[in-house]
Amino acid sequence: MKRIFTLLVGIMLTCWAADAQLLKMGARLGINTGTYDFDTVAIDGGTLESTSDRSGGYQAAIILRLSIPTFIYIQPELQLSQRDYSFGIKYPSEPKEYKNLRTRRLDLPLLFGFKFGAVRIFGGPVWRLGSKEYLRGEGTTPFEVTFNNNDIAAVGGASVEFDGIFFDLRYTGYLDKTSSTMRVAGKTKHISVNHDATVQINFGLMF
Repeated sequence: MKRIFTLLVGIMLTCWAADAQLLKMGARLGINTGTYDFDTVAIDGGTLESTSDRSGGYQAAIILRLSIPTFIYIQPELQLSQRDYSFGIKYPSEPKEYKNLRTRRLDLPLLFGFKFGAVRIFGGPVWRLGSKEYLRGEGTTPFEVTFNNNDIAAVGGASVEFDGIFFDLRYTGYLDKTSSTMRVAGKTKHISVNHDATVQINFGLMF
């Protein structure tokens, strides 16, 4: 899939050389909120659960947009995002420990869109290139999470654009259950995640 993305970018840059009106570059910046939940599981004599708290974060991206006159376009993006997750670990006769995980990720959204005047509607796949994880939280139980970077998400949304300045709202989620690997006190558990999604609000500029 990454090769397809690279090939697409090469084709778009060729089009840009031929006609700068067909291809534009841009950038966007915004905030996000997300949900992540799985069924409570037993591990190492205790239980592991996701919390009900909605996480908050931010994202920034660079954009290439190839217009196919007059109202269709293709838009690959390279996105850096930060997102937080929260987990609870409970052992009998012990207070619950809360583990907060902050992730920074690099994603490749590939959008296919339609333009109706100042309004744009879009959707497409999102590939995850990788993530860095930073653990914070209460308690002393060792805890790690490994996300499945092979899972592909889908994004959909709408935007309003005037003179190259745009505002967009988008939803990203997995069409099927995704998975993660949890490691608690040296014990490993593969988790089937019921719901993993984010809502983004972005402000951007096309050049």
